[in-house]
Amino acid sequence: MEERRNREAGDELALARRAATGDQRAFAQIVTLYERRLLVYLTQMLNDAETARDMAQETFIAAFQALPRWQPPDPLPVHPLSPWLYRIATNRALSHLRAQQHDAGDVAVRWRQDQAQAHEGTLEDRTAARDLLETALRQLSEEDAACLVLHYVAGERYHEIGSRLGISSDAVRKRVGRALTALRAAYHALDVEAKV
Repeated sequence: MEERRNREAGDELALARRAATGDQRAFAQIVTLYERRLLVYLTQMLNDAETARDMAQETFIAAFQALPRWQPPDPLPVHPLSPWLYRIATNRALSHLRAQQHDAGDVAVRWRQDQAQAHEGTLEDRTAARDLLETALRQLSEEDAACLVLHYVAGERYHEIGSRLGISSDAVRKRVGRALTALRAAYHALDVEAKV
């Protein structure tokens, strides 16, 4: 098992090194390896498949341009490019969300109005709740938001997230806990703004 993991890591590292020299076939293999996973992750984070495709494309373009400067993590995980690619994708997604940001007070007020006017489970109610969540998520660090989304939306376990992002399971657990605390505080702040 350990030998297979080392071989997989070595294969991906060799692929990354070839792609870093401009080998487009090697980079196409990297895209094939990560595209579906990044699309699922970005779709869950952005709640929009079309925007997720755009952000995935931007992620791969940025990765291709930066690959000559990329340094493999130490110790080498099974998928050495994974932490780096997910960091790029997370930064792109959060930058997009910030650019699309509505005024937090307006979102909270609209959410309150929708709650008062709409029946539970209506499309408007779900949309307002999603807007409120996106506003709260934008207040988290990229790493904390990524861990929170991967754990609660993608359903990944701490060790899976740690492997994907190149951090320990304990670090993931702390990030998820910190993100939940910050998310609750953001919701509370938005709720208070809506009552003013």
